[in-house]
Parts: sequence; structure tokens; C-alpha cells
Amino acid sequence: MPVLRFKQWRLSDLTGLSPEELKEALFRLKSESEEAEGYFVVEVNADRPDMFIGEGLARAVRGIMGEEGWREPLSERSGVKVEAEQVPTRPYIVAAVVYGVNVDSEDFLEELIQFQEKLNEGLGRRRKKAAIGFHDLSKLPSREIVYKMDRIDREFQPLGGGRKSIKEVLEETEKGFQYGAIARYGELHPVLEAGHEIIAVPPVLNSELTRVEVGTRDLFIDVTATNLETASVILDVLTSNLAERGGRIGKVLVAGAEYPLLEQKEIRVSEREVVGSLGAKMSLEEAAAVLRRMRYNVDVAGEQLVVKVPPFRVDVFKPIDLAEDIAIYVGYENLGPERPRELYALRGSYDRLSLLERRLRSLLVGMGFTEVMQLSLTSPSLLEAMGLREAAVEVLNPVQIEYSVLRPNIASTMLRMFSEASHVSKPVKVFEIGPVAFRSRSGKVVDEEHLAMAIMDEEVSYEQIQAPLYSALRVLGIEFSARPGESSITMVGRTGELLVRGEVIGFLGEVRPEILISVGLEYPVAVAELNLTLLSKLT
Repeated sequence: MPVLRFKQWRLSDLTGLSPEELKEALFRLKSESEEAEGYFVVEVNADRPDMFIGEGLARAVRGIMGEEGWREPLSERSGVKVEAEQVPTRPYIVAAVVYGVNVDSEDFLEELIQFQEKLNEGLGRRRKKAAIGFHDLSKLPSREIVYKMDRIDREFQPLGGGRKSIKEVLEETEKGFQYGAIARYGELHPVLEAGHEIIAVPPVLNSELTRVEVGTRDLFIDVTATNLETASVILDVLTSNLAERGGRIGKVLVAGAEYPLLEQKEIRVSEREVVGSLGAKMSLEEAAAVLRRMRYNVDVAGEQLVVKVPPFRVDVFKPIDLAEDIAIYVGYENLGPERPRELYALRGSYDRLSLLERRLRSLLVGMGFTEVMQLSLTSPSLLEAMGLREAAVEVLNPVQIEYSVLRPNIASTMLRMFSEASHVSKPVKVFEIGPVAFRSRSGKVVDEEHLAMAIMDEEVSYEQIQAPLYSALRVLGIEFSARPGESSITMVGRTGELLVRGEVIGFLGEVRPEILISVGLEYPVAVAELNLTLLSKLT
């Protein structure tokens, strides 16, 4: 969880609480805290980015102490416009102005930068998904700003340094080493330009031209991102928190839309959904009062509560989230345990699939097999060689092309594993129990639990894999039958199918020579694979 440092005097001024009272209030908000050299060090839940700055943290604390509701800040049109050109590596930008932020001390400036960085790391996924820029509004060369791609040989004055080219900043500075590769596109990179001057090279750093410092009163904020919704959410969190300093929000026109949106989600809930789920004894009116102290605006409408969720509460989506906030306010320790009416509800047991897997593991280890565990992701080229490519389920945005599809069976990845272990003494007898996923003939994605067994030796036959498999099934008391079968991995005439109650539950056989060659294996292999998900339902 994010750990933040706040000057002790700031939190005392913002909350009006003593250090001990503040610690208690923060603990109720699921935040551990301690005092250290004039600071309050607070570990805040990652799902509460609104508490990453003193003003937001104090707003939550004052609610716990009895302050109700949330007042939407005043807003007006700022006159600032952002023209967004085509930026392929980071296509979205939103922006806003906050008047009256009043950076009145080094302590607040330090906290403002901390707020920016924690949002960049969390919601921005270390700037890969989104990044924030703060600018002194009074220093903008123009109120008309352009977001575009520019050549990396163009010069500007980066924050804290002399004039450099964008390329020098990307390749020679600390921020460039950290973030320079995120949005670069060959010899081009996104820039934010005002009055023909570069004011930011997102997501790397801003220009010295619009530096925020002690004495800055009004902020221009930009958020660039790969996803418009993420950018808008981050901007809402920023502006609604900074407006707590008594400021006004200036709307900025970006590509025909005005930001920030500051939309309040409306959730309608019944007493059962927010109180009954907790087992608490509380009327609808009492629940409404508690939610107001958690800084929601709430109306009672008949048998329902109409709850307006502030834009800074990005963690609230459903009635159960509201129930959690009620529990936080009341205190989990005050809800009280309730004994289940039926005693059997206290007794747990393995489900049929888990029990089957445990028994198979024990039996196969006893037969001399070694259990292995592999990744569920595999290579498309491997599945192509085995005739399984059409059934493969692809992963969006894979980290590596060699791990970009989900395995449709375990036997295929086990053969790849054997190719990397051909030097070990023979025979090699292994098994694996794990998930597979594939696309059925109807196009539906199916996921199942499978067992795969394999033997690699200088000479291997069908009977060598058949014997331990049949023995394991018979020890488990499973009645089955066998018949000749087909598989893209195993040889024709040396492949069998297993059936339980007329359903095919798996196959076994000797691996085709061409498959062995394709994965670089010099030794023969016999394999078997069972669908444990189906088998557990049939037995």
C-alpha cells in the first residue's frame, strides 16, 4: 500500500485533532500511521487515492468525526483551450484549471509533488497508463495549448536544467531513463505546446517555463493517457481534492468537451443491501446519516436511499461498497458475530474436483512420477506445430510473443519442457494437474482442469503410459472403457480414448515423430491427458 508523509502541523490545522485522535480516526479509515521527525507517516489503502494529499485525508477524517456530505466546488469556464492532434503512443489528454490553490509553503509544495507522484504510480501505472503535469497558470505563454507529436531534436528548457533537445532529455537524464521509452515513436515524441513554447514532454517531465513554486496561486493541470476514462478519473481526483483549499475549478475545452467532468454516480440501495448485508441493527435514516459522514450526499426515497457518490471516490461502484463504508464508520468490532443457524454450515470439506486432484497426486507420486508446474501461457508457434493453433485463446497485449496464448492442453507444454530436459537420466516420468483454456467449435471459450502424464525414455510404448493410468483410475473406483482414438499429438493406431458413462474424458498414446522433431526431442514420449473437470462430474 502507498506510504505517504504529511507535515504534522498541516494535518493538525486541517483536522483540528491531536496526534492521538488523528491516529485513531485514520485507523478507522483502514490507514496505519505513526509520527516521525515532524511528519505523520500514513499507509493509505491503494483504492483511496483521494487520501493521497492532506486536504483529501482531512476531508475523510472530518467525516468520521461528524462532518456530513460533500459540497461540489464552484466552477467556471477558464478560457483555456487544448487542441489535441494525433498522438499514436498516448492519444488522450484532459485538462483543468484550479484557482486559489495557493502554494503558500515548501511543505505544501512537497505534498503536492507527492500527490502527483503517488497518482502517477498507482492509477497511472508508473506513468505507462497515465501521467500528470502541474503548471503555474500565470506562466503559460498562451491560453491556447496544442498536444501533438514533435521531433526529438527540438530544444526546450526542462524542469531544473538548461536548454536541451528532447532527445538529450530522453537519453541522458534520470527521468528520461525511467520514462523516456514509454511514449517515444521513432524520432517523434508527444509534447504540450503553448505560444510555440514546449511546456511539457509527457510522460517524462515539464518545462522550467511553467514551474510550480512557492507563491503559485493557480494551477493548470494536464493528464495524458492511453485511456480516456482513466485520464478523466485522475483529473477528477486531482481537482476535487485541490478545490478543498477553497479554490474554484476552471473548465478547460479539450477537443470539443469540457473538463473536469466531476460526475457524481447515483446508486439506489435498499436497507437490506447496505444494512442487512452487515447484520447491523440500523434504520434507513440512520444508515443515511452514516453515509453522509462518509462524505456522500444522501436522500431517503421511500424504502430506498439515493446516494450520490463524489467524483473523488473512484473505489465505489456497487451497494456493497456503501455497506463497507458503513461498517468502517460503525467499526467492525461493533457489528458483533452472529452464529449460523445450521451447525453444518460450520463444517467445510473439499469439493469433488479438489478431492479427485489430491487423490491422483498421491497415487501418481507413489507410482514414481514427479509433479511439475508450468505456466498456463505458451507459444503460438508451439501450438502451430502441434495442430492446435485454431483452438488457442490469445492474450491481449502480451509481454512476450512466446507467451501470448493460453495452452489448450497440458501435453503440448510438457513436450516443450522435455526438450529442455533431454540431458537428464532416463526414464523421465512426470505429471501435472492444472488449468487449460481453448476455443470450442462454437467459438465459446472453455476453461477446465486437466491431468497430463508423460514418460520419456530411450524406448517408450503405449502400454507404459496405459498401465499407471489404468491403475490409478481403478484404485479410485472409477469405471471406464477404452477405444481407438485420434489426437493431433499422438500417432494413428497408437492412440486410445477413455470413456466414463459414454463421455470421452481423455486420450493416451505415443507422440508422433514429426511432433518430437518440431520441439527438438531426440527420445520417444508417451502421453496421457484427462479432463478432470468432466471426470469429477461423472463420478
